[in-house]
Parts: sequence; structure tokens; C-alpha cells
Amino acid sequence: MSFDLSTMIHSLQVASQYIGTTLFMAIISLMIGMILGLGIALIRLYKVKVISPILQTIITLLKGVPIVLIILSIYLIASKQFDVWAESMGWSLRFKNFQMIWIAIVALSLLSTINSSEIFRGAFASIKKGQLDAAHSIGLSPFQTIQRVLLPQAIPVSLPMFSNLLINLIKASALGSMVSVVDVFAAAKITAQQNYRFLEAYIAVAIIYWALSFLIEKGAGFLEERMTRRLRRSTT
Repeated sequence: MSFDLSTMIHSLQVASQYIGTTLFMAIISLMIGMILGLGIALIRLYKVKVISPILQTIITLLKGVPIVLIILSIYLIASKQFDVWAESMGWSLRFKNFQMIWIAIVALSLLSTINSSEIFRGAFASIKKGQLDAAHSIGLSPFQTIQRVLLPQAIPVSLPMFSNLLINLIKASALGSMVSVVDVFAAAKITAQQNYRFLEAYIAVAIIYWALSFLIEKGAGFLEERMTRRLRRSTT
């Protein structure tokens, strides 16, 4: 089987046009996941009665579910129930007019929330308990303790893990093609179906994912270094 370089370059050009779609799905999902994950981690840190053990059980259960099953489940539920919900709420929007990218984003946000909560929980655990006791003894409220003690130390520690999570979300966003979302992977696959040059298309996609991962790692490393330096200056 011969390898056609010009076909690979063509697939690379076509797939590159959808980098924005891939990044949009991954970044929005990461932001939603970070917000919800932080809330879950704080609830578990402060051991809020009833809610904390329920969230712990939900996180444990969802960690064992593959993302492909989550996407398909959300799609099936939405396809059967969305019109009923929309009608009861008086919305004119119907499932056939729904943008499938939001189904992929909901599924990726769930994955992001699960991982973000564990990342924040691990980062909070790395902070010595004596600092929390000291914050309490000088009269800081829980919100002030979170703002002035927990987050300034937890964010630099967790940054490498969030960059890995973003890379994983970018790769997982390829599963959006299962619900008709055209992203980098789907675009390359469509070009391959026209000329049956799948190897060239897949290599083109791999180059794009590798380049995105490389840029994210370098950017996160730079940001981590700056934040760590700022934290050291503020503590000296």
C-alpha cells in the first residue's frame, strides 16, 4: 500500500479548518468541569452532611463509565425526551433543530467535572492542615479561607493535571462525530471516505492532535512557572 503525501496534506488542510470546533468543545467542557468540580471538591473537603457522601458515591460510579457510553446515553435520552420537556416549558425549539455539539459538550463536561473534582481534592489534600487551623484561629470565614489560603496554593499545584485534562478532552471530543458533530477527526474521515485514503487522513489528524497537545503542555508549563514564582514572592 503506497502512501500519498499530497492526500495527507489535503486532509491536514481540511481537518485544520475544524480545530476551532474541537477546541470550543474541549475548552467549554473544561471550564464547566472546573467550576462544578471545585464545588464538589469543597463540599467533600468540608464534609458537608448528606451531600458529601452522595457526591462521593456519584463520582465513584461515574468514574467507571466510558465516555462513549455517556455520549450515547445523553443522545438517546435527549432524542426521546427533549421535545416533551420543550413542549412542557413552552419552548419552540425541537430536538431535530438542536445543535448536536451541545450533546457532546454536556458529555465532555461530565467527564471534566469528575476529573476536576479529583484534581482539586488532591491539591487541597497537599495543603497542610495547620494552615486551615491558622486561618480559622485568626477569624477567616470559610469563603476567605478558600479565597486566600486554598486556591492560591491549589491552582499552581493542579495546573499540570488540568493541562492533561484539557488534552484528554481534546482527544475525547473526537467521539462527538458519533452524534454528527464535524470536528477535526470527523472532517478528516469524510475526506478519506471520498478517496479511501484512510491512513493519510488518520496521520493528518494525529499531527493536529500532537501539535495541540504540544502547545498546551508548553503553555501550561509557562503559566505554572509564573504562578509558582508569584506565590513564592508573596510568601517571602
